[in-house]
Amino acid sequence: MRKYEIMYIINPTVLEEARESVIAKVNEILTEAGAVVAKTEKWGERKLAYPIDKKKTGFYVLTTLEMDGTKLVEVERKLNITEAVMRYILVKQD
Repeated sequence: MRKYEIMYIINPTVLEEARESVIAKVNEILTEAGAVVAKTEKWGERKLAYPIDKKKTGFYVLTTLEMDGTKLVEVERKLNITEAVMRYILVKQD
């Protein structure tokens, strides 16, 4: 099991109440792939470096986890079809 961080941006059109369900859905995707979620930090709504789908802000979330690297393809496939997640990056920690 290796340590990873995933930073993802939730679409700003998602209402504040629904953000919790998006975060729960992403954590569910991770746990279904065998990940152990250590912590989830909500960074809040921030300005994007460049517009994505004509949107200039997004709600940032950082999650630290441990998982087997062979399951990353499955996690990325599911995140790509999650409409509320505009962008994500998954990096391995040293």
